[in-house]
Amino acid sequence: MIVLALMMLSSIPSESRSDFQMMTSPAYQAFARKGDAMCPARRLRYLHPADLDGMEESFLSTLPSREQRRVARATPDTSNCPPAGASCPAQHTLAAIVRLGLLDGFTQSACSGAG
Repeated sequence: MIVLALMMLSSIPSESRSDFQMMTSPAYQAFARKGDAMCPARRLRYLHPADLDGMEESFLSTLPSREQRRVARATPDTSNCPPAGASCPAQHTLAAIVRLGLLDGFTQSACSGAG
């Protein structure tokens, strides 16, 4: 009986994903809030770090070269990031995107699935 109850509870959809790594930087929280407002069905708040990194790469590739260089220069040094994982460098890039006023465009790109 207990096993059946646990199976039923585990099949109930959850608002959060248990298989994601919570990203908590101020830049990510700003992106998550904007994503929640612009395209709630995409659930951008629950991205995997590698997915965020891929979206950033796709978005940056659409920018003029000069703007890409600005983002690269504004991205904090990632040498203090752990050697494995995409969360730290992806959040650093996102911080640069926010600082340069590109968050609306980036979020729109993420909402459209162009990443």
